[in-house]
Amino acid sequence: MVLPVSRSLLRRTLALSAGALLIATAAPSVATADVALQPPMLQPGTVTSFGGPADMQSVLQPPAGLDDAVAVATSDASNTYSSLALRADGTVVGWGLNTYGEASVPSGLGDVVAIDVGAGFSVALSSDGSVTTWGADDAGQLDVPSDLGPVTAVAAGGYLGYRGYGVPYAACGFALALRPDGTVVRWGENVDGSGCDQLDSQLDPPADLTDVVAISAGDRMALALKSDGTVVAWGPGVAYRLDGTPPENWANVVAISAGTGNLLGLRSDGTVLTYGIWGESGPPSSIEGVQQVSAGTVDLFLHNDGTISAYRPIPGVPTDSGYEAVAAGSDYGLAIKAADNPETSVPPLGTTDVQPSVDTTPAGTAEAFQYRAAGDAVVSAFHLYLDDSNAADTVLVGVYADDGGKPGTRLSQGMIRDAAAGAWNVAAIRPVSLQDGRAYWLALLGPDGGGTIAFRDQPDGSGGPTRLSAQTGLSVRSGLPCNWRNGPKFTNSPASAYLD
Repeated sequence: MVLPVSRSLLRRTLALSAGALLIATAAPSVATADVALQPPMLQPGTVTSFGGPADMQSVLQPPAGLDDAVAVATSDASNTYSSLALRADGTVVGWGLNTYGEASVPSGLGDVVAIDVGAGFSVALSSDGSVTTWGADDAGQLDVPSDLGPVTAVAAGGYLGYRGYGVPYAACGFALALRPDGTVVRWGENVDGSGCDQLDSQLDPPADLTDVVAISAGDRMALALKSDGTVVAWGPGVAYRLDGTPPENWANVVAISAGTGNLLGLRSDGTVLTYGIWGESGPPSSIEGVQQVSAGTVDLFLHNDGTISAYRPIPGVPTDSGYEAVAAGSDYGLAIKAADNPETSVPPLGTTDVQPSVDTTPAGTAEAFQYRAAGDAVVSAFHLYLDDSNAADTVLVGVYADDGGKPGTRLSQGMIRDAAAGAWNVAAIRPVSLQDGRAYWLALLGPDGGGTIAFRDQPDGSGGPTRLSAQTGLSVRSGLPCNWRNGPKFTNSPASAYLD
């Protein structure tokens, strides 16, 4: 799994391979420092499957009712066909052949922010930075290091290890984790007689590797994206090594994905870079305007207009738009399609109406609007309409309890990335339980150093009061205040914002 480092959620679909059937859950890594990770900032949507052999269609289809996914992960190893989805409430759903238990999600697993599927096993990252693994353990891929501590990203990879004629293939899996200090940790090793001979020191991260912001693991290779936009690759499966002097065009990279013999990179201008089995020339020139890449046996590209394309033919690739994420598997793929824009209705909290007045709040200062819950509900998405004049690329949003007519305890927060002007935007938030008739506050923040946030509201409307924060200079790093200090009070409510 690769956590977002730019405008999109990038994920690497990793090889799942056969091995001894061992369904086990490793003890989660214990967080020893304050880490509070956020789930992917996508509008929860419906999972779609496409491609794959005709006799596997029923296996590949996502479970009914899976309409609140914010991330997907698949296996790209031949004949495995296992998939995972992360729901907006932090739970995980698995489906597919599930031969080795890689889709059997541990009971009680929740508060998850990232997922991935490797060689016979799966991995999940929780919001506190702890890691949980399950599935086959042929190469110790479930053995999360006891001293790992909290991490900010995980990735799972591996391959089928040949044991000999008539002997099942081993699940030669390995995992990567990104620590908050920008260093990378690996686990999963060759075991004598397992056939996993390529799980050796070549897969150890380079000793001088630092300043990493994203990771990806392939079948016998690993990738790291550094904060300066350069890429480092290592492992016996790297066809063209990038850890020496990267090619000149592998610069300004914002996302990475490692597959089976191929590497993908995405530059900030939306162009795609490839190395490995496709050669240095990369995908056809018609593949442009890309916001997300996923490497598998068929590489998938999510374009800025919400459409999907594939490098090599695959049946059933969606031809419509509105997609938010893709995951490439073994000749099949998964995609998340966002829900349609809301119709005028009564949400649990807030309003779906686009209000008539344009309002702004200075960058670095938060503004909160009071509403009363329209019923008991558990909500996990914050919707905000931004005016055409909005200049803030990033918007932080949050939910506060009411404290005597002013914002009290912060209950949840999220982030809108690449905010769309003149449209509804959505951020996933940690689930909040609302009580009918109780007052709550919805807060907005255009971070300090960004553009001015412009939204819609109605002065002297039917909503409650509005409060600016006394805190200024608030940034992405600081987030919305945990303890709101009240600044000026207004009556420009309701704003065009709601929870569901």
